[in-house]
Amino acid sequence: MQDEEWSSEPAVIESSEPAPAPVRAALDPHRTLPPLTASDALDICVSDPQKHGEGTSAFVNYLVTTRTSLEAFSSPQVSVRRRFQDFAWLHKALSDEYPYVILAALPGKHRMEYLTGDRFSPEFLEKRKVSLDNYLKRVARHPLVAKSPILRRFLESNEIVPEFVAKQSQSHVLDNISDVLLNAFSKIKNPDPRFISFKEHIDKFQETLISLERLHARLIRSETEFELDMLELGGIVNTLGLMETQVTSPLTDFGNILRNLCTLMRERINHEDFVYLTNVQEYIGHCMSAKETLKTRDQKQTDYEELGVYLTNHISDRDKALNPQRGGGGIASFLSSKMQELQGVDTERARQQRIVKLTGKIGELQEAVKASEEMSLAFNRELVREIDFYERLKLEDLRVDLKAYVDNQVLYYEKVSCQILFLTVLAPCSDSDTGTRF
Repeated sequence: MQDEEWSSEPAVIESSEPAPAPVRAALDPHRTLPPLTASDALDICVSDPQKHGEGTSAFVNYLVTTRTSLEAFSSPQVSVRRRFQDFAWLHKALSDEYPYVILAALPGKHRMEYLTGDRFSPEFLEKRKVSLDNYLKRVARHPLVAKSPILRRFLESNEIVPEFVAKQSQSHVLDNISDVLLNAFSKIKNPDPRFISFKEHIDKFQETLISLERLHARLIRSETEFELDMLELGGIVNTLGLMETQVTSPLTDFGNILRNLCTLMRERINHEDFVYLTNVQEYIGHCMSAKETLKTRDQKQTDYEELGVYLTNHISDRDKALNPQRGGGGIASFLSSKMQELQGVDTERARQQRIVKLTGKIGELQEAVKASEEMSLAFNRELVREIDFYERLKLEDLRVDLKAYVDNQVLYYEKVSCQILFLTVLAPCSDSDTGTRF
């Protein structure tokens, strides 16, 4: 089963349930898909976290401001306040609407801050604000998602729960097949090497990011301890300056320089923690999102393959019913036939009824297999394009993040060099009476 190109129009594909008939009809596995290009139609900013209420009922909402040129919006600039649960609703709705899209990962709600009671601390709220801002910016870059009515409703509507959430799907033979079949823990019989390769790449990339996160977190802890030690040293030097009145001025200046260095180090650590390390953690989540999309694709193919097996079994049963003299069916079929004879059942009539029933079921299954194959092929084609888009954006994100990291390091050491230069101006400073040099 090799992929061709298919429609570039967004399609509503349920992630774990069969798609409704109108959706299946919209999927055309023979139309060309152009490469995805990042959208800049939405400029979104998350800011101003505000706490409301007290105790267990307390919550925080954020100001979400959108500037856009899209005519579907009511105004070129709109602002709403959203809670984290609203972001969770958006992520779930977009995942259901675009299961083949590798969405950015929603910042985790279950973190240690919730267990320790610090989820309303300024540090946590700042991190959460940055993460939610990054999330919306990444979501809005996708050219299909950027035009989604779901995203538009989230960005400008007072009521974000859409009326179209509960969609009625038409009855289809897929809906009547047991969930045990469709969701069976079956291995794919004909795995696609393209997706196997991408999965291996994502696994290695995620492992590298996790190692980087741990190493950098350990580095931040070490630098924080060094900062505290240097701050303590600055206090001791200042105290010594008060005790040694003859050299109070140079000691005080030296102590102040140490304090300034501590302030610079704290600014750099906070930037790395809030920005760089947060971006690393978000991309770890992005890797998990990519793997979830691959799982959905695997389920589509598994559904198709399992339906094929189901169809083959029905054809085999019909062939046995058409040719009972050829044998087959084993002892169970023989005992069933004898039981029908003892019960006075017309075996020939029962056989003809079974053939009619099986023939009808085979016709339904043939349609279902064809629809499932088209769905699987369409999903594959969309995902191939998504992977290409994901890889291009990942490289751009890494370039931007690493440049910001380097720029912050350069700025820090430039400021440190200024402090050290000032320190060299203070020394040597000699006392004419004691000959002591500082």
